[in-house]
Amino acid sequence: MKINIINLDKEGWILTKFAKKIFNGLKKKNHEVYLSKKPRNDVDVNHYIIFLFLKNNYNFYPDNTINTTMLTHVNDQIRYDKIKSTSKFLDAGIAMSKHHAREIELKKLGLKKVFYVLPPHDNDQMFKKINFGIFSNLYTDGRKNERNFEKAFLKLDPDLFKLTIIGKGWNNIVKKLRENKIEVNHWNFFFRYIYIKEFRKIDYLIYLGNDEGSMTFMDAIQLGVKTIMVPQGFQHDLKDLITFKVDKNLRNLDKILLEILDSKIIFKKYKDILTWDNYVEKHLDIWKKIQKSKN
Repeated sequence: MKINIINLDKEGWILTKFAKKIFNGLKKKNHEVYLSKKPRNDVDVNHYIIFLFLKNNYNFYPDNTINTTMLTHVNDQIRYDKIKSTSKFLDAGIAMSKHHAREIELKKLGLKKVFYVLPPHDNDQMFKKINFGIFSNLYTDGRKNERNFEKAFLKLDPDLFKLTIIGKGWNNIVKKLRENKIEVNHWNFFFRYIYIKEFRKIDYLIYLGNDEGSMTFMDAIQLGVKTIMVPQGFQHDLKDLITFKVDKNLRNLDKILLEILDSKIIFKKYKDILTWDNYVEKHLDIWKKIQKSKN
């Protein structure tokens, strides 16, 4: 398709970014695309950003092209009147949400069609994984239940979490976890300033030992960090401060970890969906739909 993106916004404002991102996205998809300040009559689509600066003048709009406009912040009488006065020149408006599109339709402002495309993110930030911390040395008798720890985390999606481990004896387990694409920050020694620094970064302290309790629990209490542990020893006396209580046989550990990660799964899903590439693709779908209805 030949598409002209008309940027009526002021340079440097957020909607100029939308205009440029759509332009670049269409170019990337090998469409013939223009970025300008006025419509063209030699294209398939003229898309206006944004409606507030549209002209109430028939001569401004080529009648041989599809004419659509971005709709956002349609929330007062000035904007209602603007759409009413220019809707006759447009084939459709494209809102930023289903909710807003429905509200605009209910206002009966004269638009032939109201579509919507959810706004995207810039994908310039790393996804924030849940950080589980375990601060403990391991012993030959397995009293820290490290094998259960290893098995539980190997079942999980490594895109959703990372591990912070401070303590001796973890090398083989850390190696296995990393081989399975799990991000692990590991210190084989204990320095309190590193311990406190890393403790402040974790989301959950995990301790699976059945050996009276871990003093790391006391640091979790003073720092306000959520905990996953077996209520035993002094941890049992303070069990109301344990966020997730693990059964003594650790039977519910998998369920607890999945429950925690559920909160991230939905964010990861929409991070993958709400991209500029998909934003542009959905606009193309709308324009093709209008084009088909006009032929």
